[in-house]
Amino acid sequence: MSPNDDTTDRTRRAFLGTTATLGSIAIAGCASDGGDPAAATQTESMETETGTEMGTETATDEDDAAPDVPILNYALTLEHLENAFYREGLETFSDDELSGADVLSQFDGQVCQEVPGYLQTVGDHEAAHVKTLSATVEKLGGTPVEEGEYDFGYETPSEFLAVAKALENTGVAAYAGAAPMVVNNEVLGAAAGIHSVEARHASFLNLVNDSSPFPKAVDEAKSMSEVLEIAGQFVTSEVDASVYELEDDRPAPQRKEADDTSDVNVLNYALTLEHLENAFYREGLETFSDDELMHAEALSEFGDEIKMLVPDHLETVGAHEAAHVSAISDTVQKLGGTPVQEANYDFGYETPSEFLGVAKALENTGVAAYKGAVDTVSNDDVFTAALGIHSVEARHAAFLNELNATSPFPKAVDEPKSMSEVKEIAGQFIVEE
Repeated sequence: MSPNDDTTDRTRRAFLGTTATLGSIAIAGCASDGGDPAAATQTESMETETGTEMGTETATDEDDAAPDVPILNYALTLEHLENAFYREGLETFSDDELSGADVLSQFDGQVCQEVPGYLQTVGDHEAAHVKTLSATVEKLGGTPVEEGEYDFGYETPSEFLAVAKALENTGVAAYAGAAPMVVNNEVLGAAAGIHSVEARHASFLNLVNDSSPFPKAVDEAKSMSEVLEIAGQFVTSEVDASVYELEDDRPAPQRKEADDTSDVNVLNYALTLEHLENAFYREGLETFSDDELMHAEALSEFGDEIKMLVPDHLETVGAHEAAHVSAISDTVQKLGGTPVQEANYDFGYETPSEFLGVAKALENTGVAAYKGAVDTVSNDDVFTAALGIHSVEARHAAFLNELNATSPFPKAVDEPKSMSEVKEIAGQFIVEE
């Protein structure tokens, strides 16, 4: 495929905006198996690291902004719980106790030594989320819910890590379930940035609890009632459920407003990204043996326990991308469109370590692409599935970051990339036929 071909140009431009609709792939069957520059700008408006409000510059009209207050308070309830959990746990256990947890006995010193610092980072993220969500609720004229009283039930460091895993995975499902109800696009974009960070947290905590960092090709959503029931197991204070009630006359989400980009076009954009990732893992896993991957120079600091996990986990990531390609293609056809075809690629790696480095770059780009395009999909089913893909890309990225000696979750809120940025990244790998 020539870089000057109209289809190639279109798919490259779409590389980012497209990934958001990847989600519809789940609708076509992935869920059951194991933007433009303006959009990027508005989603960047939430900066939890500094405690600023979510972007609401265009959400000053009461009819447009107020409907999101109950959803923000719902998210704030979860963030209060997580913030208190890490604050209390990190006060209860020393670094030595955490790194020496029985559940970590299978790992070498490298992973064990990372655990206390990474848990502190996760705790800092949750505290930043609390500050930002509270400020946003106030800016929209609401009253932020307060932190409750909790009993998390752990007694040992291993039990603490197990509860952490459960809370983070619940957080992923909670954001996915609530996002389709968000009215304001700026709030939605910011929430998507937290959603993927929760998935990054969950990926690492799954890993240290001897579970797959990414158990499914598409993460599932949970309803507000399901999540509140789970959270209620830890809450010992009285809860006023009325703060989460949604009015019957809520306006339609802004993402459903008419524009000149059809869901079929966004799906084909997403398919372009998935074709690229699918080809990357297919070719790389054919090029390098399991032994070569396990002994990649990039993994030299890890013990055998982590090294032995790498080939199978990469196979799983590749299977996810292949499933996404199949499901998106089917969905495009069902909607009356013609799926874009796989291009020719040159990924430029020569060694297993370089392969792992490119994998990290592609997965993190996918996360940024989803966030950049989160408000471009009008169909509710496609949108919900897109969120499920978004968080799985973040799970992949967290694991690849870890293997490449980078923090699995470098920021409290994942940032978007513009279509021009993604076009430049994708263009590095697409070659002429």
